[in-house]
Amino acid sequence: MKSLAPIILFVYNRPNHTKRTIEALSANYLAEKSELFIYSDAPKNESEQENVEAVRNYIKMINGFKKVKIIERTQNFGLVKSIKEGVSEIVNSFGKVIVIEDDLITHPQFLEFVNKALDLYEEKKEVFSITGYSHFDFKENEVFNQLYFAKIISTWTWATWSDRWAFYDDNITDTKILNSDKKVRRKFNYDNSYNYYKLLNDQRRGMGKSWGIIWYWNVFKVGGVTLYPTATLVEQIGFDGSGENSRNYNFSWERIKNTQYEFIFPNLFEEDALLRQKLVKVLKKRKLMILYSLIKSKIIRFLNTKKK
Repeated sequence: MKSLAPIILFVYNRPNHTKRTIEALSANYLAEKSELFIYSDAPKNESEQENVEAVRNYIKMINGFKKVKIIERTQNFGLVKSIKEGVSEIVNSFGKVIVIEDDLITHPQFLEFVNKALDLYEEKKEVFSITGYSHFDFKENEVFNQLYFAKIISTWTWATWSDRWAFYDDNITDTKILNSDKKVRRKFNYDNSYNYYKLLNDQRRGMGKSWGIIWYWNVFKVGGVTLYPTATLVEQIGFDGSGENSRNYNFSWERIKNTQYEFIFPNLFEEDALLRQKLVKVLKKRKLMILYSLIKSKIIRFLNTKKK
C-alpha cells in the first residue's frame, strides 16, 4: 500500500454525533497511521454558539491518529463552501483525500478498503470516487459477492484524487441538455429513481444547500463512476432532524455488520446493467419509504395539534 490518504472530517454543532463518528473512525485498523484534518465551521448565530463550542472542546482531546490538525473557521461558511474549500485545500496538497461528515459511523475496515481502492484505481481516470456506503442489504450481497461500480456518487463517506476533484465546478453550467433531452434527464435522475434534476435546478437558483448535487452533475457530464463496497461500511446516524440537509425519518437505514471482509476489487471500470436495474429498485423503494415517513409525521403532528 502506498502512503495513506489524509482524512477530512467536517463538523459543526452536533457534539454527540461527532463523538460517535470519531470513536468509530479511531477504531479503524489504519487510524493510528492516518492524518486527520478537522474543519470546524463557525456558528451562524448566538443560539448555536454553545454546541459549536462543545464540539470544538471535544475535538481538541482527540487521539488515536498519526496527526490531528483542527481548522476553526471564524466565520460561518455553510456546508457547500466548507466542503469545496476544505477538500480543495487538502487534496491539492496530498493528491488524494478521504472525506467524512459528522454523522457517519464507519466499519473498522473502512480506511483499509478506501486506501486500497485509491491505490488500485489512481490511474483509472473513469473512476471518480470511492465510497464506503452500499445501497444493498445482506441478501443482495449474496447476489453480487464483490464490489461494484455505479454511475452515481455517494456523499456518505467518499474519497477522490486531485485530478478528479479538479472537475468540481459550482457554477453549474451546461444544463440545457437536461431541459431538452428527456433521455439524458432520465439518466441523470438515475432512471427516475430520484429527482436529481430538480435538486440541481434548486441549487442553481440559489434555493439549495447541497454540494453533493454539484459534484454528481460534474461527474455525470464526463461519465465517471463510483466504487461501492458490497456490504455497507458506513452507517448514517444523522437522520434525526439535526443536520443541515436532513429530516427525521421513522425507519432505519443500513447497519454496518460485525464482519471481517476480504475485498474483491473489480477489473471492469463500468456499471453493470443488471446491477443498475437492481439499484434503481432499491432507490425507488427508499423514496416511497421516505414519502410514507413524511406523511406519517405530518399526520401525527396534526393529530397532536387537534388534541391541544
